[in-house]
Amino acid sequence: MEFHIGRNTFLEGVQKTLGIVERKTTIPILNNILIRTEDGRIKIVATDREIGLIARYEARIEVPGDITLSAKKLYEMIRETQGETIHFLKNEQHQVTMRSNKAIYRIPGLPADQYPQVVEADDITLYKVSGAVLADLIGKTAFAVSTDEIRMNLNGIFFDTDGAGDKVRLKMVATDGHRLAEALGPAGSAGGMTLEKGVIIPRKGMLEVRKIAEAEEEVEIGIDHGMFIMKNKNLTIKVSLIDAEYPDYRRVIPAEKGTLLQFSRDKVLHALRRMVVISSERYSGVIFKLADNLMVLNSNNPDVGEANDEIEVSYGGEELSVSYNVHYLIDAIEAVDEEEVGFEINVGMKPGVIRGVGNDDYLCIVMPLKL
Repeated sequence: MEFHIGRNTFLEGVQKTLGIVERKTTIPILNNILIRTEDGRIKIVATDREIGLIARYEARIEVPGDITLSAKKLYEMIRETQGETIHFLKNEQHQVTMRSNKAIYRIPGLPADQYPQVVEADDITLYKVSGAVLADLIGKTAFAVSTDEIRMNLNGIFFDTDGAGDKVRLKMVATDGHRLAEALGPAGSAGGMTLEKGVIIPRKGMLEVRKIAEAEEEVEIGIDHGMFIMKNKNLTIKVSLIDAEYPDYRRVIPAEKGTLLQFSRDKVLHALRRMVVISSERYSGVIFKLADNLMVLNSNNPDVGEANDEIEVSYGGEELSVSYNVHYLIDAIEAVDEEEVGFEINVGMKPGVIRGVGNDDYLCIVMPLKL
């Protein structure tokens, strides 16, 4: 096996696999990626058995063949080379020699026939959607996905379509039981997708989808045989769906509007980050004390110390005091694009609702803490 390839092209291809390959696994070959030659290109394949990636890049093939190599080590080697092209050569003992200018690397590989098969998605109906929209929807919801492996149905983002006809939009929802994020965006031709009740896509897979989608003007997506598929010009990523029933999240969204607190996104984010300095794993609460157009923030951690801050806000309700997890608030407000944020606060232990002012396409519900 022998080929020549552009250094930057090869680096980009291997880099896209790093978030997929398993670092801690009892199956050593899952640390590797598959490299195979085909018709003037190389094919790079990565999988952790739940996510599969197939990418193709132009190369000058001298001798056809295939090999699997450590993704991390291969990336580090390519990254440190400085030539414009890389000469890749595999011998009969499955050892690879890579040359770029005068730099030479040698790395042992494993035979390609031991690598798990990642099936192509050529016969699946795909729909075009804006890469920026897809990446934005994931970014606005992924932070709220549960990490509790016992609650498998909450370990992913719920993906569905909303509306009908020309008004169909893509919807993503995530919740961990303490907070819930919902985002909607233009569907493009993906409005023609048929989803009976939505699907659950694992967080890890969606974060890999986001990395690729945000760099593309347009991508194609589809759902088939228990898989979410996304394609661009030279890459396909497939993510196994979570086979479970998503809870009825609509019941969590308050039917009655709470007292509206309105504030500058950036000012409150800076104030909340000052509160984070006092937080720890054991304590991460921040108390909001609200009076006429004034919000006082307080975080008092016996193990670390105390922080206080005052911010002018738009608030005309009764004086009240309510506490939230400071990290949850930061995640929710960071996802808002607008300069002004609206926070509907409800008394007692009822959830609060965060939105961008004038935008109903995103909301985050956050449960209060007991004072």
